[in-house]
Amino acid sequence: MAQSPTSFVPSPSGALAQQARERFVAHVCAGLPQVAQRMREYLLQRSNEVLFGEEAQRLRDAYQRFNQAGVRWCDLAAERLKQALRQRDAAPSVGASPQALSLVAEDTVESQILAARAALVVLDKASEAFNELRLRLQHLELSDELDKRDPVQALQVCQILVEAWVEAGLLRLDWQVGQAALQGAVAKLVAAGYGQANQWLLTQGVLPEIDLRDLMRRSQRPVSAGAQVTHVMPGRAATGGHAAEREGLGDIPPIQAMAEQVSAHGTEWIPPHTGHQAVAQRLMAFIGQRLPSAARWAKAMPAGGSVNEAASAQSTREPMMPALPPVDWSSLEAGMAGLHAQSRAFKRAARSDEDKAIIELVALIFDGILGEDRIPASIRLWFARLQMPVLRCALAEPSFLTAENHPARRLIDRMGACVLGFDPSAGIEALEAEIRRIVQVVEQYPETGCRVFELVLKEFEAFLASVVREQPQWQRVVDVASQLEQRETLTVRYTIELRRLLEQTAVDDGLRDFLFHTWAEAMAQAAVVYGEKDARAVQARELAADLLWAASAKPTRQERALVIARVPALLARLREGLGLLGMDEAHQEAALKPVTDALAAAFVSRAASVDPAWLARFTRRLETLEGVLPSAQAGGEWVLSPESLEWLTGQELAGLTVVPAPEVAVPKHLMAWAAALPVGSWYGLEHSGVKAVVRLAWVSPKRQLYLFVSSAQAAWLLQQGRVAMYLKAGLLRPGEAEALTTRATRQALVKLQANPERLLQTDG
Repeated sequence: MAQSPTSFVPSPSGALAQQARERFVAHVCAGLPQVAQRMREYLLQRSNEVLFGEEAQRLRDAYQRFNQAGVRWCDLAAERLKQALRQRDAAPSVGASPQALSLVAEDTVESQILAARAALVVLDKASEAFNELRLRLQHLELSDELDKRDPVQALQVCQILVEAWVEAGLLRLDWQVGQAALQGAVAKLVAAGYGQANQWLLTQGVLPEIDLRDLMRRSQRPVSAGAQVTHVMPGRAATGGHAAEREGLGDIPPIQAMAEQVSAHGTEWIPPHTGHQAVAQRLMAFIGQRLPSAARWAKAMPAGGSVNEAASAQSTREPMMPALPPVDWSSLEAGMAGLHAQSRAFKRAARSDEDKAIIELVALIFDGILGEDRIPASIRLWFARLQMPVLRCALAEPSFLTAENHPARRLIDRMGACVLGFDPSAGIEALEAEIRRIVQVVEQYPETGCRVFELVLKEFEAFLASVVREQPQWQRVVDVASQLEQRETLTVRYTIELRRLLEQTAVDDGLRDFLFHTWAEAMAQAAVVYGEKDARAVQARELAADLLWAASAKPTRQERALVIARVPALLARLREGLGLLGMDEAHQEAALKPVTDALAAAFVSRAASVDPAWLARFTRRLETLEGVLPSAQAGGEWVLSPESLEWLTGQELAGLTVVPAPEVAVPKHLMAWAAALPVGSWYGLEHSGVKAVVRLAWVSPKRQLYLFVSSAQAAWLLQQGRVAMYLKAGLLRPGEAEALTTRATRQALVKLQANPERLLQTDG
């Protein structure tokens, strides 16, 4: 809400408010080094806990970067906070001025999302203290609302911290890696700052007692001429806490052309129960009959039109801003009634029949979603709060109505798949909390359009991937399976590349077998244990070239003397690599015998020595292999076994059933079906006569391994080929035959076919 000119109150009241802000900013600036220290401790601790795989590398990189730039981040953040304070003191705001429509850069949106997420954590911890400070400042300044850029606003503080983070040379990924500790430390610091500012104002006699009724927006106050009137976003009425400051509904984007999303598969096999294409085709046929002008939708926008394309069109016409009735979110029934009223208001304000059709279709789709009584009412309430953000997105990109891969549709489907069909004995509290957080983030940034759905979808998928780590026994399985997949994939790739490089080079047969069958695995294990770029992993790859040089012919005395000097160190490094494979001394001797024989033969050979330039190319090629790893289709080239997992863990894995890939070749279309299974969804699994309701808890980075878990603390680890064959045989059955939005669209189409007039009706 805009502030009236009466906000400009001279001292002493205005001076007291400014001094309170100064105390708050000073406290936050002074505490930033402690926040940075907590971040360092957290990253170091996690680096020591996670020793292998991509996550370990991310943690090590984040720790190194933060060690280098953490102090600069604190300095930049403190300077920006003080600058925000000075700017407000120099030119206090009289309300938000109308802003021209403009595109929002993806980096800016990502930073805003990080800041919004952190601000929610702050206000969850400090909502009471913030409300008291807010009311005292408003009392001193005779204003209705704080400026959204006020330095005491949690979102403003967090935005400054994120901006300083990026300016200091840190990555947004680093923030995400350490956000568990970072958000908690920032929340604690800001809450203490609110408390200190409140305490100082109390000593000055400012509002010793707070009337809780003042937490409501005082909309009855007159608004001065020239002040901009904004509309509260549906479902975001301020009742205190982090709902106190919300953006208005903003500009409703214009209609874009509808994309035809029915892709041509040709002769490719399509899994059963994927009825989305048929529903989309029927919907487009119905719309085409009732609304011929909508034919242009399918022509102007390419399939899967990007958010940027839609956003670029948003600035091409004057926005539509209907006055929307508020929504009572105290219950699902009340919320749905409020949404119906808002949909009618939107429809009456629509400028074209195309807009009316989209508004009606979105409303009917959400009616179908909210009518799904298998979803708990508490979660359906959060689905309901997505209706207006989705409507805004659909008006920008009508492809939401037909595109199966639209980010808003995918988000709803993913959340629905995780809730529908879940085992009642399994806890759902963590999932509900994450869905609530996702919806709050979407509501926080209505102006970003569909881009916010893409970002929170990635966050939701990351949440699903992390859920399995809450159960220690399966976390160990995941860690070991990830290492095993990476090692076996690297081993296959190293072996293929070694064969190619040595194909036309004269190499002792025993040495060739050692490189193919033993050292390729040692190089892969070193890359997994130490990290691809670690000096020890690089040394293991260089050792292959050193070994080829040492075992090549040495026709001159100088070359023989040189190799004699290098052989002891060479063998020591080979033993170290074999030790990574778990070989004891006796097995190392047996494995190295072909190598020592090849070295001895090199002394009596009078052939030409190996070309140094070829050796250099050989080494460079091995160093770049990690960047060209085979895709998931290569999963059948190695076989998973319980013994390999138990060897890596050093213990028997109780409750885990390991199911390797089948011995027969698996068709590509079946592998593609398996690769598309979403993490978090529920299935009925039958293995060796045992039936269970399971959730897909984890899929390996290369999508070669799938971990299904049940509420009975049992788990099944399947290779991709076996998952594909189980899907074909009906031994693995999805809990839901079709996606939540597809079913809701089908129901909407049935209602429209029965009553086609409602598509464009604006009353009732």
